[in-house]
Amino acid sequence: MMKLATIVVCYYPDEAVIQNIASYSTGADYLYIWDNTPGGSDLTRSLKDIVVMHNNHQNMGLAYAYNRAIEAAEKDGATHLMTMDQDSCFEDFGGYRQWVETSHHTGISAIAINPAQEAQEEPSIITWASQSGSIFPIAMLKTIGPFREDLFIGMVDAEISLRAQEKGYKILQYNKSGLIHKVGSCRYVKLLGHNIMVSDYNALRHYYDSRNRILMWHEFPTDYNFKDKMHHLMGRLKVAVKILLFEKDKWAKISAIVRGTHYGFRNQAVPYLT
Repeated sequence: MMKLATIVVCYYPDEAVIQNIASYSTGADYLYIWDNTPGGSDLTRSLKDIVVMHNNHQNMGLAYAYNRAIEAAEKDGATHLMTMDQDSCFEDFGGYRQWVETSHHTGISAIAINPAQEAQEEPSIITWASQSGSIFPIAMLKTIGPFREDLFIGMVDAEISLRAQEKGYKILQYNKSGLIHKVGSCRYVKLLGHNIMVSDYNALRHYYDSRNRILMWHEFPTDYNFKDKMHHLMGRLKVAVKILLFEKDKWAKISAIVRGTHYGFRNQAVPYLT
């Protein structure tokens, strides 16, 4: 029988996070909340009957939190760990959990994110599982190793997906229902009559988004071709242009993109420094 531990990582959470957690909390055997909010969050402090974890109320990123959740899950006797983003909620978590439990799948189980099509009966094999809503067998994690902590945020899910597949594990996606994921920091602006999405991410996020994908080129050279690499670099350039046109803290963000790209090409996992 599957015993499911769930970890949701919070960063300046609002009241909507409570509703999101409610969409899967009753289906989790163990529920952990990792609070990455610097100084701590009043909302997570107010939660009852939920294990709240943190590291002296510092932002430790995602992978560090996931690895501490693996340790807690093993101590609690869980067989699987589900990783969740605070901005995600399930349409039908009961159906998803039942499918994972009855499929006896030994690899990563994923769920469709914001599905644009009608629900499908059959699962599909995919090559990359989003961190939100993915379920990892503890036995598999002990075989392939923990999440890569020096990635901090960004590509944490892609890295472990690729590493699992290198070890022969498959990623199956449940398609009968979906996970609704909202990116809370995004907004839209008008440019030449078109709606343009602006992320308003902070410099730290831009640094790791720029650095980590290039680090993946070094770790998994056969999984990224020239077109993939150019797509990333052009995407970073577009982000930089939008920062210059529409966002605050322009210098800090542009500098973070440049530094992250620099260390990525040097294959150096240098942490973000202000």
